Order: sequence, then C-alpha cells, then structure tokens
Amino acid sequence: MHTYAEAYYRDRLLELVSPDTEWIELGCGRKLIAGWLKNSESDQRYLSSRCKRLVGIDAVADDVLRHPYLHERTVGDLLRLPFQDNSFSLSTARCVIEHIAEPTLFLREVWRVLRPGGCFLFATPNYLYYQSFIAARVPNRLKKQLVWALERRPEHDIFPTYYRMNTRGKVMRLLPAVGLEIESVDTIECPPEFFRLGRPILELEKAITAALRSKWLESFRAVIVAVARKPHIACN
Repeated sequence: MHTYAEAYYRDRLLELVSPDTEWIELGCGRKLIAGWLKNSESDQRYLSSRCKRLVGIDAVADDVLRHPYLHERTVGDLLRLPFQDNSFSLSTARCVIEHIAEPTLFLREVWRVLRPGGCFLFATPNYLYYQSFIAARVPNRLKKQLVWALERRPEHDIFPTYYRMNTRGKVMRLLPAVGLEIESVDTIECPPEFFRLGRPILELEKAITAALRSKWLESFRAVIVAVARKPHIACN
C-alpha cells in the first residue's frame, strides 16, 4: 500500500509534536490535517492536547475563529508575523506555500520566529505535477468551476496561486538561502481526484499516478513535503 501525501504529512507531524512543543500553524485554515484521513478528528485532538502551545494565524478571520484545535488565534499577514523572535519550536504550513507571492520574505519570517533548533514542516503542491502545471495555466473563473466540480470547494475558499517555491529544486535552493538547514524534501503522490468525472478519466489518472511511483519520475509527483531546521547558535 502506498502512503499518500496527506498521511505522510500527518505522520511527520505526529513525530515532531511533543509536550514541550510551542507551535505556530501558518495559514491555519480550519484544520491541522486533511479531514478525509482515517482518525483525522482524534489525531487533531491529540496533537492539540499534546503540545504546550498551538497558535494559528491566517488572513481569513472566519477560518481562524472556526478552527477548533488552536490554543491562540491571530488574524495577520504571513510576510509580517506579529510575534517576537525565537517564539516557537515548530512552524508548519499545509497547502500554503503555493499562495505565497514572496517566498524569501516568508521564509525569513519563519526563520525569525523559530528558536534555534526549531523545525519547519510544510506540504505544498508540486508545480511539476501535471495537474498543478495545467492548473497554473487555467483562467481563474474556469479554475473555480473545476475546483467546485472536483472538490466541492466554494469560491470564497479559493485563493490566488503563484507556485514560486513549488519544485524540489526551488525548495532546495531557497531554504538554505535564508539559513534553514534541510532535513528532508520528499515528493509524494496524492489519492485520485477525478472520480466525479467518470471512469475513463479516473482510470487515466490512476495510470499516471502508478507511473509516477517510478524512482525516475519522483520529481513529478503531486506534493512536496519538506522538513527544515533553524541551526543551533554556537555559544561564545
């Protein structure tokens, strides 16, 4: 059985969160992990209760207010985080990076609010995945219609995408450029999404997904999941 990206992200999160964790969820939305995952609700309750502090920040006030697992809620700009330096031991961003217009500024803020030794975990669509590559070229109006057809996601929940840190190569280049040390950058497949469009298209999607399991094609898989760390500062 293959591990899908959302499950892989959840498993990394479960590994990283401890009773001492002070955690900021960037672009928090309304959930910590995908709702369709098995045991999603219990896993989110566990993560929320296990950590010492869980702060969520998002530009959409309604999402922050309706997020049931946060300890603290903030409405704000991810490029200007309203927190002091070295405030958190863990920073996470799920399905957020693709919406960041200035990734270097964003990463500098991540670095700033992380403590020395703190960890940054994120999951984001891979621009080289065929669906993301096509989506980047679809007019906004049509994109909203397609997202509704495939995901039943309303128009107000669809945000501009820039894909400026959405290949493995860009991640490998941009993280060290701001002083974050890379621990892992993985490309992971996602479950079929075209089941509403009929069997022929769904079978084609499954065939493509199977082909992408090849080591030779790993750079084209659906989702990038990365872990980086702010280095410990040497004592003088």
